[in-house]
Amino acid sequence: MPEPNHRQSPSRFRRPGIRDPQGKITGRRSYSFGGIVSISTLGLSLLLAATSQAESTLLLLAPRALETIGATTFDELGNAVGQSFLEFSTDEDGIRRMTVSMAIEGGGANISEAILTPISTVPVSAGATPADTDAGDVALRLIEERSQATNADGVSFPLLVIDHQSGRVSCYPANETPSAAQHVDIPAEDRVVNVPMQLLFMPLVRKEIDSLRFQIAVCAPGPVLHHMIAVRAPTILREGREVIEIEYGPDFGTAVAWLASRLLPSFSFWFDAEDGDYLGHRMPLHRKGPEVLLVRNGLTPTDIGVD
Repeated sequence: MPEPNHRQSPSRFRRPGIRDPQGKITGRRSYSFGGIVSISTLGLSLLLAATSQAESTLLLLAPRALETIGATTFDELGNAVGQSFLEFSTDEDGIRRMTVSMAIEGGGANISEAILTPISTVPVSAGATPADTDAGDVALRLIEERSQATNADGVSFPLLVIDHQSGRVSCYPANETPSAAQHVDIPAEDRVVNVPMQLLFMPLVRKEIDSLRFQIAVCAPGPVLHHMIAVRAPTILREGREVIEIEYGPDFGTAVAWLASRLLPSFSFWFDAEDGDYLGHRMPLHRKGPEVLLVRNGLTPTDIGVD
């Protein structure tokens, strides 16, 4: 499929390739909204800022160290079925890229990428504590996010493009021309986060807030925005480590209790309570499943509280 080249910055974005899987793996559930895979890095937090319509209203703190983080992929029965990883890089002009590859051996893949631009040095008063903030901390704003998945048969789902600068979400069907794409506008208050979702949850991990509302975009097959809410579960102790679970699912508005939303599928991220390190997360590989669990290399599901 030709690269879409309108209302974007193609020279700053390389579309990730997707490996054709062999064989099959099946899941027990099918979902009306998809998970865009992302793996966390260290010590990051969300900041809110007043911005124009053609920008994300969410700011993130840049990681102090750009590192590759590996994770083991587990199926719903607890079997290790593949490997995933996250990479951060910085262009010569300072643009940050976050690339995430999530795969099941013989069962499909999901490749996603985000572009973030540095805004300014972040003062302590911007939302972090003196212990968490260094003089070199830089705020990042989302410019663009992309994601595409393949199923166990190697069939590609539509390419999802979230263009925060133009305020538009687009779905480009696989193996069709760009003219076949469908589009939807992002609301003036852009709170759409798909790829760096674990960065979004840092205020919950740090116990600065008790709930957080945001949106995710999916191709179903045309573009759809879903309202979501995330909450912090009670901290647990595993192998001497305090683990925080952040649960998120559909948001039915302030008039409906969070417990009501638990009637539909909800998903989780797990973090080390001491330093905010990513430990794992659970979500579907793509919008039709299967549900998978990623656990940071060196740990097991039991280590993060998944029995």
